[in-house]
Amino acid sequence: MAVVSLVGSKVLLALCNFLLLVCGFFLAIGGILVLFDSDRVLLSKFLSAGPFSALTHPLLYYISIGLAILGLILASAGVLGCWASCMNNYCVLTTYFFIVILVLVGECVVYATAWAWPDCLGLGLDPDLTTKTLQMNYGSTGQEQFTAAVDLAQTMFSCCGIESANEYDTSLWRLQSLGPSLAIPLTCCKLDNINETRAYLNPHPINITLCQALERNRHEGFRHLEGCKEYLDQWYKEQYVVFLGAGLIIVLVEFAVLLSTILMCTRVYHRNESKKDLQNSQINTESSRNRSPLGAYDNETYAMSNSFRQNYKLVDRA
Repeated sequence: MAVVSLVGSKVLLALCNFLLLVCGFFLAIGGILVLFDSDRVLLSKFLSAGPFSALTHPLLYYISIGLAILGLILASAGVLGCWASCMNNYCVLTTYFFIVILVLVGECVVYATAWAWPDCLGLGLDPDLTTKTLQMNYGSTGQEQFTAAVDLAQTMFSCCGIESANEYDTSLWRLQSLGPSLAIPLTCCKLDNINETRAYLNPHPINITLCQALERNRHEGFRHLEGCKEYLDQWYKEQYVVFLGAGLIIVLVEFAVLLSTILMCTRVYHRNESKKDLQNSQINTESSRNRSPLGAYDNETYAMSNSFRQNYKLVDRA
């Protein structure tokens, strides 16, 4: 007797696909929420400072769209799986199995690469490369998005530059006077409107004169002296862990879906085999029934022959 019946395997497959549907729904919602989180998306511009510097939008913009699409695919697969769990069709279950395994293999490749070699996907934060990018692109025409990302980081983390504020001394922004005649950007100053949502777009220093002073004893206390590297690296790790954690949960759910699909396929196969055996036994029974009149006729014939012989003996004795 099977440990799990066909009905039990159906319930298990339906439950796993319901979990897949829920995961896909939350993944799609999460991708949309990240897409509309402009500060988070803008800050990910630092991650595309290297191999993906030619991208029109920050890297997280494309990741959020990919997550939303993946969530819709998983939700659709969950609905398809719930429908397949109600069917006893071996072909439907096999097709669904290969669809899920293709999605799972693709996800595993991406997640494994992101986990083991994040630099291959441009997910690493290279301080030297980011510093060079800042010195070349900050304040430049056509680099407004990167400039806004730098200002956002400096305002959010209360820092200045990548390693230190001295990076602006040799930047094109300073050397070619691409912006106002300032020693450092205004977002490197301690702001009076720091609690405003868009303070980095319209910064108001507490004391702009002392903030821009070159002497340390004058600007100390009015500007940020620490670089943003440590804060950016910590922020990146937090996003990295969140996305990989969500990916791990989805992979485990998909793996459970595959196991439940295999279980139901085996139960459907055994059920079909049992039906065939039952049909064969019914055919054999009907065949034996069809042969039984002939057998009765033969026995009756033999019975009549024995009776005839007895009567013949009686007549012969008389």
